[in-house]
Amino acid sequence: MERKLKTGILLPLCAIALVLASAGAALASISISVYGVWSETVNESDLAAGPGSNLVSTYESASNQTTIDVSGTTGDSDTWRVDIKKTDTSWNSNLHLYVRRTSDGSGSGSISGGDAYQEVTDTFSELFSGSGDRTGICVQLKITGVSVGVPADAYSAAVYYTVVDTE
Repeated sequence: MERKLKTGILLPLCAIALVLASAGAALASISISVYGVWSETVNESDLAAGPGSNLVSTYESASNQTTIDVSGTTGDSDTWRVDIKKTDTSWNSNLHLYVRRTSDGSGSGSISGGDAYQEVTDTFSELFSGSGDRTGICVQLKITGVSVGVPADAYSAAVYYTVVDTE
């Protein structure tokens, strides 16, 4: 844990790193590839109103921070869904991680859902669904709950994206 003294105020410093992983359905020919890592460093420059104030509480990644490819379908009518979950490596319960789909990607078939932020928890939940092969689907992440009340530390979690063949 690192602390820095600046103008007589003790400021917590924390780094939040998210490692993205993917897992394909074991018996399906559909596969998923996930690309992207997000790391956010919070320091005294993130004070909402200067010394003595709280930290900015919400941080967002770039809208294309993570890219997802779904391939190996049997055609446009072969449907699937992408489920997500988070596994904490080192996490504080005051921090909340959210994810949303920000693009449709390209390819045959279709894609729907997942365009509003949803919290990533420790159990799998559906992020979005689609059909056919799709590449370049962009995903954005957001963390809320950052404050001077969260102990200074390096927090990290792995987000797992799994494709499920639904037909």
